[in-house]
Amino acid sequence: MPTSRSADEPAPDALSDRPLQDTVRRLEARVAELEGELSARVTEVAAQRRFIERIVDSLPVGLYVIDREYRIQAWNRKRETGLQGISRARAIGETIFEVLHRQPAAVLRREFDEVFASGRMQQFQMESRATGEVRTYRLSKIPMHLDDARPTHVTHVITIGEDITDWRAALDRTAQSEKLAALGQMATGVMHEINNPLATIAACAETLGLQWADLAAAAPAGGTSPGVPASDPIELVHIIDLEVQRCTRIVQGLLEFARPKPVTQEDLDLNAVVRQSLFVLQHHPRGKRVSIVTELEASGPLPVRGDADRLVQVLMALVLNAIDASRDGARLVVRTYPLTVGRARVGAIEVVDEGHGIAHDLLARVFEPFFTTKAPGRGTGLGLSICYGLVMEHGGLLQVDSMVGHGSTFRILLPAAGDAPLASGTDVPVLTHVPLGAAA
Repeated sequence: MPTSRSADEPAPDALSDRPLQDTVRRLEARVAELEGELSARVTEVAAQRRFIERIVDSLPVGLYVIDREYRIQAWNRKRETGLQGISRARAIGETIFEVLHRQPAAVLRREFDEVFASGRMQQFQMESRATGEVRTYRLSKIPMHLDDARPTHVTHVITIGEDITDWRAALDRTAQSEKLAALGQMATGVMHEINNPLATIAACAETLGLQWADLAAAAPAGGTSPGVPASDPIELVHIIDLEVQRCTRIVQGLLEFARPKPVTQEDLDLNAVVRQSLFVLQHHPRGKRVSIVTELEASGPLPVRGDADRLVQVLMALVLNAIDASRDGARLVVRTYPLTVGRARVGAIEVVDEGHGIAHDLLARVFEPFFTTKAPGRGTGLGLSICYGLVMEHGGLLQVDSMVGHGSTFRILLPAAGDAPLASGTDVPVLTHVPLGAAA
């Protein structure tokens, strides 16, 4: 006989469903909790992304990123509003060759391929007249690694374009100040150099005066003297003319060195740059302390394109530094020779001294502004940093190697006329200082 059940007693099915319902409610609560966490995380990621984008867009430089297919993955605000004037929507996803047209595609591709292959940052300088005036830009191509499984594999290249026109103007002003300081040091030597031809001119003029006075005294009244001067007057006048020209060349050379001039790119011969530099240096008091030997490329000119005045200044600074590091009577060699870097032709100038050398741990800092190894009061620390900047202006590289107690070698590398600039990451031959005694 069935057992009777109270009206308030739950049905057996309801009892069996209660644990399931509790589980569902807990799952629903957990899902709602996870949805809240996910929504918060999405909001946080979006905020972080906006923050990073704002940082990139606020940078006062043009920035873009390409992948290994040369497709643009990032294009910042400066690129939209700057010289390019290309919107982000139009640039993203396109190949860089479809967007940038101021440089041949083959050259641009070669620059990116070098970064992808070497994994090293490269820097260039270029000039543009897009705004109607000449502006100078520094372009940096930076490797980026996104593949954690292959940490050395370059997946993207970041390109940053920075307007350095004002910086270069400041560099030029500082370089001019350094030049005038060097000119002041040359004053004593110049006076000595000019005194020599002036003494010769005075002696010739005195000789002419005495000879013609003797002739006048020996001449009969109202007549002419039959005598012949002891020295040929034409020869004395010729000597005077030569010495006057010599004075003119000395003064003109120094004035040309001192005078500020606009940057002019023209075809140059590195051998001629060395000769001009040493001509100016021969009037410098410090230039007489050492024996300067030139070993110029004998096969012919070394053609580069650049500004002769700035290259002369760089070479003079390197030679004067080498003299300061050397003892009296030491040797100093200035040599030129050609190099091949990849498929590029390069002209090289080396300055090799027998000085005290530079410690290995300081070599990486010698081109930093205000860094100097000279005693306090003997150097500003600006000379080598200015040289580095001026060489980079020419699309070149400045290198150094040294051995403590055995001297140093500084090498200027400049691309041949018509060739592309050298990048800071270019695989140039390693510079190794060879002491002059060992080289002999």
